[in-house]
Amino acid sequence: MRLTKKSIILLAFSAILIVLGLWNYADSSPVTLDVIASTVVLVVVGWTLALTVFEPSWTKAAIFMDGLIFLAVGISFLLMPYNLIFILFGIILLAIAVAAYLGKLPLSF
Repeated sequence: MRLTKKSIILLAFSAILIVLGLWNYADSSPVTLDVIASTVVLVVVGWTLALTVFEPSWTKAAIFMDGLIFLAVGISFLLMPYNLIFILFGIILLAIAVAAYLGKLPLSF
């Protein structure tokens, strides 16, 4: 695979997301549910972004996985009203991924 300028920027952003997520967890003295939730979301989103740079055909799977993570974090770690935002965003991502798998999205999307 040939790395372009765009892919290098995306990989750098992915590494920044992962480092920020882990730094957030390591830096907090009492590890609360909010810290765990933000760490999980940042690391998984960074990881799936790096995954789609190396395997562009896995973009639908990465969106599906991000939707599942946002939904799971919203249900298990966060309290009202933040959990509703994460649950709604997770459902939207899951709907986009399922529509992409079924071929219901326009090709430009």
